[in-house]
Amino acid sequence: MISLDVARTWTRLLAIAAGAPAATGAPGPGTLFGKEPVLGKSGPWLGLLDVQGLRREEQHAIEAWLANRAVNLLLVRHLLVARPFDEEPSLELLPAARALVPAGWQKSPQPILLLSPAGRARPQRKREYVDALLKLRVPLTSAGSDLWAIREYDPALLAAVAALCEPTARLAFRNELDPSQRRLFDNQLPLAEALTLDDLVGARDEESALRLDAANLRSLKPAAHPLAVFAAVERAHNRDRAPAEQSFYSGRTIEARSTGRGHPEPRRPLSSGFATLAEPLAYLPDELQRLSEAADLLDRA
Repeated sequence: MISLDVARTWTRLLAIAAGAPAATGAPGPGTLFGKEPVLGKSGPWLGLLDVQGLRREEQHAIEAWLANRAVNLLLVRHLLVARPFDEEPSLELLPAARALVPAGWQKSPQPILLLSPAGRARPQRKREYVDALLKLRVPLTSAGSDLWAIREYDPALLAAVAALCEPTARLAFRNELDPSQRRLFDNQLPLAEALTLDDLVGARDEESALRLDAANLRSLKPAAHPLAVFAAVERAHNRDRAPAEQSFYSGRTIEARSTGRGHPEPRRPLSSGFATLAEPLAYLPDELQRLSEAADLLDRA
């Protein structure tokens, strides 16, 4: 059983309920681009939860929570989860998830959402994700999934939420609280769980320059999948950074696997065709350059 620091965990639960993020990164199936969901029309995404770096008791709590409760709650949020993985991704769905698979869902590639433990994974872990996806040769990802994304979750928070969904642990935790806080705890725990799930699927992403550029490019390329748009914009942003500040990507199309291994990409000049397309929108020069590069990457994907 997980031994929780009551004061720290209670403070974190209150922060989540007040709007603090529980996960960040690329869009998930719950993210909206304008008024359009990233979900698309093919059905739920496949969720792969990485538990590498978590303590054994944290892994057990999360696995029990997924199997007994979270599978149904995540499917409502358009995510169908496989068993958590440690060394390599596995596409073995949890028993409860297998019973919920929509007809025909496994016969074609689906977007994959990799949930990585923030601060716990090894630096090369994202490269390992790319290599692992190359090995997935089942119908669900035949020739590789068309789209995939990485979101980083708070492992201590997720383990705490999972543990507190077990009645005995919840009662023990509640008894450690100040009596004046116990009724509030009863009300806040379900809300914290719901908001943590929302963050896992990207429903509460904060606004950022990258997200704004993605929305702008989406308006110029309405036929493209929102996650592909995000992946192209993310790569364009990354190329503007100094080498020491460049990062591995959170979302991409499968065609960007080489850049997922850290291979450099050259800058591309602003095309006259894109400048003409974007002219009515009056972008600033730096915005226009980034959007042009992102559009070029999107067209090549």
